[in-house]
Amino acid sequence: MSALNTAVQQITSTVARSHALATRWTSARVLRWRWFAIVIIIALVALHQFFLHDILIFFAPTWHTLIEWLVYSIIGIAAAWLALTSLARSLARRERAESELRDAFRELEANHDKLLKLHDFGRRVSDANHEETVLELAAQGAVQITGARASSIVTFDDAGDRLKLDVAWGLSDRYLHALRARVDAGIPAARCRECATLKTKASSDCPLFVGLHDAARADGIGSLVCLPLTREQDRVGIISAYFPSVDGPPEDHIRLLNILGGTIATALDSVRRRARQVGTLHALDRATQSTHALDTLASQVLDIAAAGWDAQSGGIFLYDDATQMWMCRARFNLGDDFTDARFQLGLQFARQARDAGAPIIETNLTRDLQSAVAAPLATDDQTFGAIFLAATRPRSFDENHTELLATMAHQIALAIRNAQLYAQVGQIAMLEERYRLSREIHDGLAQTLGYLNLQAERVEGLIAAKRYDATARELAEMRQSIRAAYVDVREAIDGLRISVADPGNLSARLAEYVDAFAKQSGITARLIAPDDLTIDPETGMQLLRIAQEALTNVRKHSGARNVQVLLDASATEIELAITDDGRGFPDAIPGRAYHSHGLATMRERAQSIGGTFSVATGAGQGTRIAIAIPRRKSVV
Repeated sequence: MSALNTAVQQITSTVARSHALATRWTSARVLRWRWFAIVIIIALVALHQFFLHDILIFFAPTWHTLIEWLVYSIIGIAAAWLALTSLARSLARRERAESELRDAFRELEANHDKLLKLHDFGRRVSDANHEETVLELAAQGAVQITGARASSIVTFDDAGDRLKLDVAWGLSDRYLHALRARVDAGIPAARCRECATLKTKASSDCPLFVGLHDAARADGIGSLVCLPLTREQDRVGIISAYFPSVDGPPEDHIRLLNILGGTIATALDSVRRRARQVGTLHALDRATQSTHALDTLASQVLDIAAAGWDAQSGGIFLYDDATQMWMCRARFNLGDDFTDARFQLGLQFARQARDAGAPIIETNLTRDLQSAVAAPLATDDQTFGAIFLAATRPRSFDENHTELLATMAHQIALAIRNAQLYAQVGQIAMLEERYRLSREIHDGLAQTLGYLNLQAERVEGLIAAKRYDATARELAEMRQSIRAAYVDVREAIDGLRISVADPGNLSARLAEYVDAFAKQSGITARLIAPDDLTIDPETGMQLLRIAQEALTNVRKHSGARNVQVLLDASATEIELAITDDGRGFPDAIPGRAYHSHGLATMRERAQSIGGTFSVATGAGQGTRIAIAIPRRKSVV
């Protein structure tokens, strides 16, 4: 656009100077002839007096009238001739100037029309969201703006060794059919890839004209001019504009084509960059769902962001409010230690972005990294870090990228915050597991070992008293207590194993545990559950723990022969029920017994995931423990 503007300005300036020069020259002649007129009149008067008094005296009086008439006629004719000649020349110069002015204004109007078309073309390609749309507009623009007869766009196939026809505009059906057949037959791309002239006649051996000479003549095509399509400095195709003249288009059309080519290249780069950046957001979304380990997640999202923005360096910096210190959780190409200039640059940008609460962009750094950006990592409640990206190109980031950068940073912030919360939940779960194990060891194994210690002392006394029958009975009881302690230990081990093995797949985990329970306890256990029920890990973990504690109660306290575990899911809730045929509880359960049977813990677990807990029992009637969880809170 700037080149065409310059050309129009030059034309306008030249026309104005020519018109001003013609005007000044004509007025100067008039002013100059004004002084000459005085001299001429005086000279004529002097000549007239000389003629009357010095010349006519030599002629007879009868000739005086004739001579005067003849002299005055000659002088008048000469004066009129000179005046009219001067006026005619002046009018001719004015007519030429006006004609030149009209021609210049017509050219100016045509160039203005081209400028408007270029402006409209630039607006449309800048609004395009897909590469295919840009190429279609490019083919149309080559015809509409430069006056070409037709245009086509060919690109190199994935292997890079053949041409493929992507878009054609203005070609006749006959020529287009012939061109498609030629492309389908296979046109080597090497010559188009290396072509430097980018201009040829229809009669040449150009790959786009070979075999199409007759069709070109029939279509009135005499030559073509090509514009290279590039991607990251590599030629990936060409835009061909067909012209009727064998000598090609005028020079001003060549300039227009070059302007058009620059606009297309910019638009294609913009579309590809936007597509890559939007793809980055989708890739980030997939990455954040694949892992919850903070360091792994930080490295993955940094790599994805850097690839999407074509950055050569980057880092994710997190700020700890408690210690008021920065920590780099992921980085690449920021130097080997924290004193490196690149690392310090990233940390400086991260601090500025966190303080500003908005992306910080620098497009003209004086270092080996020419442009850089840092976007704050913020959730609704706090800003806890920043992502830093830097590139070796001067304008890899600009103000137009602010909104997309902020969106990307917010997405990364949510993922990192989620990973941090998962880590905290893991710590809480680990503490809960320790508490559960300590409680089970205290309630089960510790008491059993204490009881065994007392029995061992009694056995020693019985042996000393030589009461061997009583000793045998005590040893049998000790063996039974040891077996019960072994079962307790196995249950604890199985509980730990299922807690880390995909607790969200609740049906499969329950099937494993119920099967192990039946083998270890000798109680017939049956599971009724859907095969494909999957819930979120936290809910699955709590329901597994409730089932484990309920089955432990069945083994230790119920005296049941059969137990059924029912897992059911409706549109609104998930229900877990454990039913046995044991002795049941009395109508009123003392507080200590309520806690010793783990009922309080089971109720707390159910309530922690938004569910309800109920116990149905009676002396000699068995026990049914039921938990109902709203489905909207538990289903992934």
